[in-house]
Amino acid sequence: MVLPYNGGKHKISNHNIKPSRWYYGLAILVFIIGGSLFALFLFKNLNKLTDSLTQLIVPGKKEATLSEPGKYTIFYEYQSVVGNKVYSTEENLSGLECALVSKTTGSQIPLSHSSMNSTYSVGGRSGVSVLEFLIDKPGAYELSAWYPEGKEGTEVVLAIGHGFTGKLVGIILSGLAILFGSLIVGVTIAVKTFLKRRKAERQME
Repeated sequence: MVLPYNGGKHKISNHNIKPSRWYYGLAILVFIIGGSLFALFLFKNLNKLTDSLTQLIVPGKKEATLSEPGKYTIFYEYQSVVGNKVYSTEENLSGLECALVSKTTGSQIPLSHSSMNSTYSVGGRSGVSVLEFLIDKPGAYELSAWYPEGKEGTEVVLAIGHGFTGKLVGIILSGLAILFGSLIVGVTIAVKTFLKRRKAERQME
């Protein structure tokens, strides 16, 4: 039997090269799983965070129980759901005036404009920070909101949260850590697979 001459070189079969090309698929799979975990983590924790906000429908006098001392932020939810009712109002809130009083002491709590422009949009709720205040003791507080005399205003939703901005940043950073962690693992697998296969090809040649 006459064998064809190939210049003394053996044809390299990709099936014989280790590691297998399947490791490239594994790298892609790791990144897909990481992306899915990232989305699930954000969805779960952001919903939990917005659920922790105390919603108040104003104008009028509304009581809120604040369980921790420290800084609180009042958000204006221009897209909101309270009970079974959906609220959709203008994004810019103007004319509404607010005051906060401790039900225990009767003292008025100073309100100031929000020092940070914090926003959120999750679970059919979208809000923007408008005011903030500081309390020394937890307890019951009464928020009064009204429009100036002679000015008509619509019913809107305000939401009060404690440490909301810090918690929001923490959730986003943790989610990004999951995403970039999976990316790094996936890229590492792909690069190592490429280098080892290239070395194996050269050895077989």
